[in-house]
Amino acid sequence: MDAQPNHGARRRRRRKKPNSPKAGPVEPVFIVARRPDSPRLEKPTRRMKAASARPRGNGATVVPKEAAKERKPEAEVKVEEEGTLRKERRQARIVVRATGAPDETEKNRLRLLSRLMAAEGRAAISRAIDAYLAEGFALPREQDAQLKLLEHFDETKAAGAIAILREIIAVEGPRQLPVLRQRLRRLEDHADEESTRESAAQLRRQLPASG
Repeated sequence: MDAQPNHGARRRRRRKKPNSPKAGPVEPVFIVARRPDSPRLEKPTRRMKAASARPRGNGATVVPKEAAKERKPEAEVKVEEEGTLRKERRQARIVVRATGAPDETEKNRLRLLSRLMAAEGRAAISRAIDAYLAEGFALPREQDAQLKLLEHFDETKAAGAIAILREIIAVEGPRQLPVLRQRLRRLEDHADEESTRESAAQLRRQLPASG
């Protein structure tokens, strides 16, 4: 009888792999939180990571409290002078007055000028001009204001208006041409001073025929 292979013996002879050492318990990783100013109890190891209670920002510099206390405003720095300590004075603040709103003087000027421009007739115009000039204001070098001045009873003021109107008209041309021509014609015919009559006639001849 043929011998049968003894598989059981072979299995018993099979070498057993050496048992791998059992892994020990996993050690926990301790994260110690401490205050920024508290002293370090021990030197941190790789397995101990100190967590700061006050994180630093990107590029930010943390200043210790002791250094921050030493910093004082410039106004509180004491300066030694002549053996004594004195407190440095704060710089005076310069307050610039707002120029947007007109003051009382400008309001008064605008009110008198508005009354002058609304006046009609030689008597009303003369009174309005006298009230305006009495406050120390100068009549604007504009055609509308100088055209009113031609109606003043005082011929000296009218003669001055003729000279100013000649300069303005040479640059920008005449306005209210019929009214200007009429008032110059009156001065040319009825002014007491010959110089005033000649100035009015000369300016009137320089005006355009129509406009």
